[in-house]
Amino acid sequence: MKKVLVLVVLLGLLAGCSSVGLVGGIYTNVTTPIHATSNERGSKTGTAKCISILGIVATGNCSIDEAAKNGNITEIKTVDKKTYSILGLFSEETTIVTGN
Repeated sequence: MKKVLVLVVLLGLLAGCSSVGLVGGIYTNVTTPIHATSNERGSKTGTAKCISILGIVATGNCSIDEAAKNGNITEIKTVDKKTYSILGLFSEETTIVTGN
């Protein structure tokens, strides 16, 4: 049992090596910019989420289009990405769009 636990932890840490962006090996909770225009920040906000469980199952639609649709946005001003993860066992990525 101990060997299985060590293997799971090592695989989780190695999975972090292949990811893009700022990722903590144990805990991650960061928001980073993806895109901005020269226009002022929009008055509306829309979000879209994807989740991953155990690094085995991932589901959701965290596209910019989905976030804009969820916020009823037709003119996109900024796009940010929020990443939340605990040990790589549970991860959530949220796309945040502002606009009008």
